[in-house]
Amino acid sequence: MIKVKDRMATGFQTLDDSSTTEDVAKVCAAKKIGSVFITKGGDVKGIVTETDLVQKVIAKGLSYSSTLASDIMSTKLITVEKNASLVDAGDMMDRHHVRHLGVTDGSDKIIGIISVRDLIHPIYTDGEGW
Repeated sequence: MIKVKDRMATGFQTLDDSSTTEDVAKVCAAKKIGSVFITKGGDVKGIVTETDLVQKVIAKGLSYSSTLASDIMSTKLITVEKNASLVDAGDMMDRHHVRHLGVTDGSDKIIGIISVRDLIHPIYTDGEGW
């Protein structure tokens, strides 16, 4: 069984809650990622995804250079424990209609992130089934 910790990214991106959605978009584009955690005082307070940028900023005609990431972030973080299976992570994403999960080590602290892309790349499975 492949575990979340075997696929999660530990080098996840964060921006301070005073950042704009333009800042988020620039980080996503530069790093080729689909989400950024938003922090306040060093603690993760929410997440902004590409979907958030499209649905909450662009589709509403808001200014991405003046809309704060903290105004559109999802504050109910969906997390998975690092020792959960990839199947469990996929089930959680499906149940909550999200494509990114924060990864924890049994506490409330985010130690990584796993995305739907991490679940579908067979090159990483080395022939091992889920």
